[in-house]
Amino acid sequence: MPKLHLKRTPEEAALHELRKKEKREKKRRRRDRGSYHDLESESAHARKHSRASELGQEPERKWASSDEDEEQYGPKPAASSNSYASGSHKPDRDQLETEKDDLRFKERLFDAYADDERLDSLEARMNDFAHVPDRWRTARKPINAFENDEWLRMDPQVMDEEEYAEWIRMGMYRKTHANEYAEAQRQKAAKAARRAEEKARREETARLEKAAEEERQTKKRERSRRQWAEARDGYQARWQVLLSRSKADMLEFCDIPWPIFHMAKHRSAVSMDDLTEEAITAFLLPVDAGESERSRKEVLRETFLRFHPDKFEGRIMRLVRESEREAVRQGISRVVVVLNKLMAE
Repeated sequence: MPKLHLKRTPEEAALHELRKKEKREKKRRRRDRGSYHDLESESAHARKHSRASELGQEPERKWASSDEDEEQYGPKPAASSNSYASGSHKPDRDQLETEKDDLRFKERLFDAYADDERLDSLEARMNDFAHVPDRWRTARKPINAFENDEWLRMDPQVMDEEEYAEWIRMGMYRKTHANEYAEAQRQKAAKAARRAEEKARREETARLEKAAEEERQTKKRERSRRQWAEARDGYQARWQVLLSRSKADMLEFCDIPWPIFHMAKHRSAVSMDDLTEEAITAFLLPVDAGESERSRKEVLRETFLRFHPDKFEGRIMRLVRESEREAVRQGISRVVVVLNKLMAE
């Protein structure tokens, strides 16, 4: 998670400026201390040179390397018995590095602490509004002191101060308004009873409607089964009459017992358009046929033998009028096509 950089408060900004000022003061003191050591070394070297001149001694001869060292690194410090002056450069440098590291670590630690402090204060300010009493949580509907029974049955030991105060207030209100509470309970019970009665009435109405619908469907299936049985009986009877006839040139297209329901209702109005696949299938293989009916294979085989083109041509076609024979042949061909499709399924 990236570090948050929040804006400093005035107190934090003042503290930060104070730390920067202290750092600048420390650097200035270190620079002053280094200048003081350089001045002290130069003064000691000058005193030594003046004493040598007074005693008549020649100054120490310098080698080329000494000149180069002096030009590169500056004058040598004065010799002294003080151990601090003789070895002060290296310990001071190490000490300065250590102080710098400590200062950087403290600054990072202080910045992290300041960030955490700002986050904690922000979280505290946000959480000040975490708890809102129930009576202030919504303005959509006023709270009725006589309806919140579940809340009053809660354990007061698990409530906070606001909830406990609300619990006490509601309980005292009920005690001081006992008559109103009793009336509210009576109205509540009456309302619940009306709702239960309405629910029972709706359930009873739905049950009666479902039973009536089931009864209508049952009657419809019985009526369809009875009509199909009557149509099948008439179909079989007409075939018996047709096979027993011997006089020629008497039959028309509508006199042929075609395997459709329309034949039983409107015998004289049967045409080629009535011989559809749906009509033939519904007559020969009804969906709601009983278990006592003959099997599908037997019904299709019997119908196919009756409408076989060769057999029909030899037995029945001679009884049909000459003007109707072509239409009868087309009707037979359509019935045979449907039978072949049903037998192939």
